[in-house]
Amino acid sequence: MFNKIKGQDRAIDVLQRAIKQNKVANSYLFYGPEGVGKFTTAMYLGMAMNCHSTMDKRPCGVCPSCKKFLSFSHPDLIYVFPFPKEAGKSDITVDGEIRSDKTLKEYEDYIQNKIKTPWKEFFFTKNIGIRIASIRMLEHRIQLSPNEGNYKICIIEDADTMNIQAANAFLKTLEEPPEDTIIILTTSKPNSLLPTIISRCQQLQFQPVPKSKIEEELLGFETLEIFEAKLLARISNGNMEKALRLMEGSKIEVREQTLQFLNYILNRNDLKFIELSSQFRTSKNLTKLQEMFSLLIIWLSDIVYYKHQQSEITNLDKTEILEILYERNPNVEEYAPELTNFMEEMLQRLNGHVNPQLVIIEIYNRFIDIFGE
Repeated sequence: MFNKIKGQDRAIDVLQRAIKQNKVANSYLFYGPEGVGKFTTAMYLGMAMNCHSTMDKRPCGVCPSCKKFLSFSHPDLIYVFPFPKEAGKSDITVDGEIRSDKTLKEYEDYIQNKIKTPWKEFFFTKNIGIRIASIRMLEHRIQLSPNEGNYKICIIEDADTMNIQAANAFLKTLEEPPEDTIIILTTSKPNSLLPTIISRCQQLQFQPVPKSKIEEELLGFETLEIFEAKLLARISNGNMEKALRLMEGSKIEVREQTLQFLNYILNRNDLKFIELSSQFRTSKNLTKLQEMFSLLIIWLSDIVYYKHQQSEITNLDKTEILEILYERNPNVEEYAPELTNFMEEMLQRLNGHVNPQLVIIEIYNRFIDIFGE
């Protein structure tokens, strides 16, 4: 099953060799960008260590143990992740009981989302974190003997969300974990972890998934055209989960808005542009605007590719627009690096406290300077 994880050959090779040589460490830190397979790899490692199949086929994904892992029902799986706390009530007891009905519902919904559609984002109603109650539950569980398997598998997802009390308590657990326990931490923000926690784990770095791997995965869905797969692979920036979300999300609508934006530039239709920009007076449509800027960066590179590297073009179905934009400024290669940097800077600014409408107006004026008549 490890071959289902795309673009992480080095990390997978390290783990498979450790499994075959019976040298799996007691504690790991899987770190790298979001959406690249860290959690799935952690699950597969836990499955492999308790799988009923032969050594070279672990994890098999079909034996009773593997099926229980995949349904998050294996008694030797200890899964810790950040979730909300209701005021006046404990997070979770040492036996894993959540006493707040509202929190329990969201907790269970999160796990169901993880089982059925793990690429989809899940939004809790309150601020989330890993607090000391979760670590006390973990400490209690790992002191027990394995129930059905050979190992207890403890996965701490987004370990960087541990508060200081939880992190200090967890540090004691890491110092002397039971031999029949494998602890796996995942994070996209390793610098937010205590250095003492990092030093006690075997570290495995996960890389952004190559565009070619994302394209290949997306083309497995018959509903996608080649240009759409290329487009989503580039927008997702190495994040496989984001590519899958975009595939079922509003990519068509955002692409149409981007085309409108470019047409307003070509026709110098300032009034229509102001109408478009008015949608972004508040942060309500911020995600769409960020996606639109990412698409504009891709369009910019396509204009550069138009003359000499057409095989690299993403918007293959819109070459007539690319031709017009290129003819408006055949020296676009001279402007492209500076404009791309400017666009990326604007993307960063959107994450801060800025007026989104002012940002898109600034982008429009830059494009008018280069491609307007």
